[in-house]
Amino acid sequence: MKQYSQKSKKSILHSSFFILHFFFLASAVSAQELNCRIQVNSDKIAGTNREVFDELGNKLTEFVNSRKWTDAVFLNEEQIECNLIFTISEMSGNHFSGDLQVQSSRPVFNSSYTTTLFNFKDPNIQFDYSQFDRLEFYENSFSSNLTSLVAYYINVILGLNFDSYSRYGGTKYFDRAASIVALAQSSDDAGWKAFQSERNRYALISNYQDESLKRLRDVNYEYHRLGLDEMSLNVAKGRDKIYSILPYLRDMNRAKPYSIAIILFAEAKRDELLNMFSNSTPKEKREVYEILKGILPTDSRLDELLRQ
Repeated sequence: MKQYSQKSKKSILHSSFFILHFFFLASAVSAQELNCRIQVNSDKIAGTNREVFDELGNKLTEFVNSRKWTDAVFLNEEQIECNLIFTISEMSGNHFSGDLQVQSSRPVFNSSYTTTLFNFKDPNIQFDYSQFDRLEFYENSFSSNLTSLVAYYINVILGLNFDSYSRYGGTKYFDRAASIVALAQSSDDAGWKAFQSERNRYALISNYQDESLKRLRDVNYEYHRLGLDEMSLNVAKGRDKIYSILPYLRDMNRAKPYSIAIILFAEAKRDELLNMFSNSTPKEKREVYEILKGILPTDSRLDELLRQ
């Protein structure tokens, strides 16, 4: 048997340590971008084979979480948390219809707090799926309404997330979502066409790419990176920054009322802003209230700010 000197043993141990260190480091930085939880709710469908819904949920989870959606390097703790909740209301053969709730959040720097970036209900989804089908998606062609639907929302999630860390950092993902919409124009499935609705997929991505609403993307960046992230270091400075950019929401809403992207931002941040300004001066409370009320006129929760 070969004998090793004490020095050689130490060298081998050192080499092993660095190999293991490199392995764990590589594992950490090669994490997928998304930690997406996907549910397929079939409670409204009576007397059907539940296996197909379980299988669909598992396949969608694999489709989203095992795919590389960006060129960026993510640590495990940097994965984007999101949810896709399919509620199937009708099923005829292999044709499904219902709605889809899409949610995503972002951690705030140096804290355990997470903030909502996107919370949207798509009320009119339709797709075909048979048990054992493979889920395929091609960036340059429209082959499946289901995978195009999912890929569209993943790119919207990525666009908003990257925008929140760097100014206009999400442009390429909004462009990809717009490309999916353009390819889907050949489909008869609802939600992809212009002017069908002010809240459909076409309208949403059009808002994010609209030059007249580009300031909303600035607000997204400044609110999160210069506001919330700053609050871990200086609460007053971060809060003041957020207060200073809220009037841009009012101005954009006046210029383009009922824009879905503005409404979604206000809805996502409503509770956060109510808490943030609960101890502010009456003047600040009134201004925050009026800005949000102008965007969400029927939201009675906003009245709490003036009662605090």
